[in-house]
Amino acid sequence: MSPRTPAGRTQPRRIPVGPGNRGSTVAAAAAPPRSPLVATGGRRGRGNPLDFVRDVRSELRKVAWPSQRETVNLTAVVLAFSIAVGLFLGGVDFLFQELFRFLLGLQGGGGF
Repeated sequence: MSPRTPAGRTQPRRIPVGPGNRGSTVAAAAAPPRSPLVATGGRRGRGNPLDFVRDVRSELRKVAWPSQRETVNLTAVVLAFSIAVGLFLGGVDFLFQELFRFLLGLQGGGGF
């Protein structure tokens, strides 16, 4: 129990320093922080749709959009990387296909 001051309030108690503890001061009768969901009756974001649209537009103005040159360059990088990965996976698939054909002694193209 924490000692009481002359005004009747509890004083914060010191928590000893340990490996995960840096000796912080904690009020003994402090209530845990309330979630915003509790204050609104469990619902969140049920405001005016026009306010939502205004907020979205405001946030979109803050975005640092890439230039056309950056967009073209990054698109080319993504396409080249996608083609390279596709070719690599296709080659690995082909190698495994041929390996299993050899191991199982199958002949032909696999059609019916």
